Amino acid sequence: MTATATATAAPRPVSDDAYQRVRWGRAGAVYDLIVTVGFATPFTAPLLLALTRSLHDALHLPGAQLPELDPTALMFTSMFGTAVTMWAIARILRPEARFIAIDTVGRAVFSFWMIWALLNGQSATIVVFLIGEVTWLILQLSGLLRLRRH
Repeated sequence: MTATATATAAPRPVSDDAYQRVRWGRAGAVYDLIVTVGFATPFTAPLLLALTRSLHDALHLPGAQLPELDPTALMFTSMFGTAVTMWAIARILRPEARFIAIDTVGRAVFSFWMIWALLNGQSATIVVFLIGEVTWLILQLSGLLRLRRH
């Protein structure tokens, strides 16, 4: 085999551009960033939770009203918001198939917890978040399956 033939037969290194082939991966991360960044601080999370409580009351939705959070519960809420925000940024910067696959499984788990909360009498405002999770789960899964077929 000649040097030219060997060079052509060698696999090309995968570039960052190749990871963008996962349809909907980066878009799902942008959605997560928009939805969760407000929960990432103990200063903004109470504002979003108050807005959710107002929406619950204004629409006369079924289920329990979201409670006012004490500092410990607010800390955990902000930690969750920070973690999801950082995960979203990682996927925006590197929308690799393995990260999108992990996120897709995470969306299934988050959806399960939301359904569990609804079945246990929590505010129907959760449905808005559930619709987002299921929608992006389906879109990302379709992108992963499409990538796998090619």
